[in-house]
Amino acid sequence: MADNSIATIALGDPRASYLGPKGPSIDRKAVGIDFHEHDWPFDQLGTVRYAQGPYSFERSFVSGVMGTYNRDDPERGIYAWSITAFPMAGETIPHAHARDDLFRFFARLLKAGWRRYISVSTPRLAGSQAMRYFVEQKGRYSPDPAYVPSLDEWMLLNKKLPSWRFWADGSYMTVRVIDEPSLRNPARPGVYMFDIKIRSESSNFEGYFTQVADMERWTELIPAELERLHRLREADEAALQRRGYVIDTSYEDPPILALQRST
Repeated sequence: MADNSIATIALGDPRASYLGPKGPSIDRKAVGIDFHEHDWPFDQLGTVRYAQGPYSFERSFVSGVMGTYNRDDPERGIYAWSITAFPMAGETIPHAHARDDLFRFFARLLKAGWRRYISVSTPRLAGSQAMRYFVEQKGRYSPDPAYVPSLDEWMLLNKKLPSWRFWADGSYMTVRVIDEPSLRNPARPGVYMFDIKIRSESSNFEGYFTQVADMERWTELIPAELERLHRLREADEAALQRRGYVIDTSYEDPPILALQRST
């Protein structure tokens, strides 16, 4: 018998995902969007397996998953998943334990081949340099998932709702940490939630545009847009170098598979 506490999700064909013997709960919106959902009670949190070949992973203590599907574009399949997870089964957890749970998860992702994703318009900074810039930018920068912050840094990060970003073979993931502001005393336990979003390549790069018509032409428009954003990055990096920052020149932007296939 299948373990109903475990769900399998994948981008693309909805038949590749398993959300229990009864299937997903489907919330059909008038605009043509379906949300494929499954929830677990808080006293019996589940486990989600994300399936993508060598980049597959599991996440425990999950209360819900939701996949996004466009009825008007069925060949695209499910192009985004949202996972709501926790670092604990109980109500509260020591802050250092929540941090450690998150960065063990990040270590597993990196070992499986996921790589850090830095937005094309932002500077390439790693480790403590990225942490410093995150603070300067008041949270408007994605920290380095390979850098485990000290407890003081962790408490500082959480004031700005931090998010870490990854990519792997045409898929893009954002992991956001949400805590309870009233419980940010490091001497007492806190409450944490991890919001994990996984998107297809098209969904990720459509987000670079605001007009629906431009989103539909993203493969045509994205080269010029990325070139424009690269110029912004170069200017910011030059200014930061003058202030003593060290640019991570080893970082490379992910390849865009749709553009490779079209050439």
